[in-house]
Amino acid sequence: MPRRFASLLSISVAVAIAASAACTPCFAWGEDGHKIVATIGTAMLTEDAQKALRELLGDESVADAAVWADQIRSDPQYDWITPLHYINVPRNATSLDMARDGNGGVQVVSSILKYRDILKDTTKSQDERRLALRLLIHFVGDVHQPFHVSYKDDLGGNKLTVQAFGKKSNMHKVWDSELIRRRLNDTKGGWATMSADLRQSVTAEQLKKWTASGDPAVWANEAFSITRMLYRDAPDPTTGVDDAYFQRWQPTLNECLQVGGVRLGTLLNDALAPGSVKAATDTKAAKSSKPAKTTKDEKSSKPAKDATPKQPVTAA
Repeated sequence: MPRRFASLLSISVAVAIAASAACTPCFAWGEDGHKIVATIGTAMLTEDAQKALRELLGDESVADAAVWADQIRSDPQYDWITPLHYINVPRNATSLDMARDGNGGVQVVSSILKYRDILKDTTKSQDERRLALRLLIHFVGDVHQPFHVSYKDDLGGNKLTVQAFGKKSNMHKVWDSELIRRRLNDTKGGWATMSADLRQSVTAEQLKKWTASGDPAVWANEAFSITRMLYRDAPDPTTGVDDAYFQRWQPTLNECLQVGGVRLGTLLNDALAPGSVKAATDTKAAKSSKPAKTTKDEKSSKPAKDATPKQPVTAA
């Protein structure tokens, strides 16, 4: 191959790769955030629900199941999952409207309902229900990350470039992982300890409030109200996302993770063991609930392949 042609080819490939990366949106919560939501939720499961969950996941940990939907993004077989992580709302809207924003069921709100129903249906195959469980755990986390109920024109904050703790970033990434990473700098034991701390600080009043509605459209509207605040109170262009920003928004970050976990636990109890005792109704019960199997260690493993073939997405 002529040297000049080879050089041009290399440049073209590099440009294509860069363009592809620039068009790829971040997905809600980094691995730590999804694992925190999942372990808060599964620690609230009844014995019957824990047993059903273990039968579906086998040797796969809850933490690995929580991040599976992000880890398989490189597999074209699962391209249909990509638009299910979020829901777009018009820039001038003050609230979510499913009649307007539903996109034919191809978004996170309808997906939670769809995969909840598949998980509940014991006539479905083991593979179908395992896939539904993985997606449900992940999507409940997604809908509680504010920038996943956001605006299409800036890809949910991906185009909002900011300096975050001295490095170039964007607002979506800040809320996906960088605020959590900053919190983990002060937390010995990593995400597992942070998860336990957040779960144990949930009050009985919060449990009652957060489980009052099982409608993911309501959850998405709550997330959108936070999204609107984050756009109104954007980081100072000079200082960017710094420790002052972190301290200001840490309570909101913590609550997003806690609410997502509590609602996930309630939803999984109903889907996996609808006839059993409901999720813990006070903090003492929530603290004493034994968590389902979570991690082999805190390192993520390769995503498990699923026997479910590539499928079109339909409305829930």
